[in-house]
Parts: sequence; C-alpha cells; structure tokens
Amino acid sequence: MRRLTVEEGVARLKAGGVIVFPTETSYGVGCRAYDADAVERVVRAKGRPDGKPLPILLPSVEALHQKRLETPLLALAEAFWPGPLTLVVPAFPGLPAPITADTNMVGVRVSAHPIARALVRGLGEPLVATSANRSGLPAAATAEACEAAGLDGVDGLVDGGALTGDASTVVGLDRGRLTIFREGPIDRDALEAIWRQSRAHD
Repeated sequence: MRRLTVEEGVARLKAGGVIVFPTETSYGVGCRAYDADAVERVVRAKGRPDGKPLPILLPSVEALHQKRLETPLLALAEAFWPGPLTLVVPAFPGLPAPITADTNMVGVRVSAHPIARALVRGLGEPLVATSANRSGLPAAATAEACEAAGLDGVDGLVDGGALTGDASTVVGLDRGRLTIFREGPIDRDALEAIWRQSRAHD
C-alpha cells in the first residue's frame, strides 16, 4: 500500500480517493462523507454488509454546533472531544445512504490523533472513518496489519505507527435516556457523571 504524507492524503480525499489513516484507537479507512461514489468504494473495500452504518469524523465540536442539532449529547461532545467517544445523532442532510444505513442517524466524533485531525481539517468537511479491516475481523493497529487486511481499491496509507487497536465508546439516546451501545475507553461512570451534570442544568 503506497505511503502518503498528510498533505497527499488530503489531496487524495479531495479528489474522491479512499485512504487509510491512524486514529487514537485503530487505523481507519475513509473518504469524503458527502462523496457517494467514494463511500461505496469504502463499503466494497471492507466487504461491509448492508445495514451497518459508517461513522464519520468532524474537525471540531464547533462543527457539530454548526449543524444546529438539538441534542443533549452535545454536553458529552464538549467534555470528551477530541477523544474516543462516538455519538449517535440525527443524520446531517445530504449524507449518502450507506453512512446512515437508512436509520436517519449517524455516528460522529472528533479524533484526538494529530494525523486524523489534520486530515479532516485539511479536508474541511466530514470524513468517513471506519476500521481498516475486512468486515468481521479485528481492527488494524499497525500499517502492516492494514496491508495484510486486503482492502482492495484503497489509494494509499498515512502511517502513524502502532496504535492501541481499541474501539471507541459509542453512545446515543434511547427514548431520551443515555444509552451506551458499545463499551470503550471512556467508561460509563465518566459519561454518566457529565450526563447528570448537564441534565441538572436543564
């Protein structure tokens, strides 16, 4: 897999490419979130089954505010971003169907990894970031593991060294209640403490 600099990675993304890059948890494979053709390439590269949504990275917490979302999860974004916390929120207009998997929801986060942040900031728009592995296999924690994963149709890789390989914590709302869909590096106690604090101010 061809190695790319951050600048080359941004250029590939802007040109409709698909690249592999590090996040603070594992390597991700991604593309411009609003590029339907590139999103389909990501899905094919992973062998991802229909009905499984694709998470996206944002450049900052402010980007979520700019979407004018009315969600109490914003308090968690402000407390834990950048970091390994994915929030499931109402989908932004114009996202291709495979990202939301017809749920009208999307998983978003701001990565704490400097390369991932530089890519999404350089791109200036949401970036698909799903784990760089064939669907159902362990997440890739090294560039070598990404190469061994057999991700067909990828345009290159930005090497960030060895990573933890841990998946992010995923949270959302179920009938207005905070729900943890996947346990991860940010634990339940920390999330619930911020949640209670924010609800007390409503």
